[in-house]
Amino acid sequence: MIDLSTGENVKTLYKFVEIKSGKRIEKFKTFDIKRALRFHKWYVARYKQGLLMEILPEKKNYDWKEKKVNYLFEE
Repeated sequence: MIDLSTGENVKTLYKFVEIKSGKRIEKFKTFDIKRALRFHKWYVARYKQGLLMEILPEKKNYDWKEKKVNYLFEE
C-alpha cells in the first residue's frame, strides 16, 4: 500500500475477524491482499457468511530512550 502523505510503500496487514456474541474472533491474517481475498471467497462459499476485514498499515514509532525504531500495526 502507498502512503498518500509521504509517497512511500507501507507494509499492510489484512485481518479477517468474526464478531460473535460481542466477542472478536480472529480467523485469518496475512500481508498479501490476493491471499486474503482468496481466503474470504473460500470462507463465504463454505460457511455461507462473511467476515469483517480490517486493513492495518504499518507505522514507524521512534523510541527516544533506547534510540530505536519500532514498527507497529495501528488499530
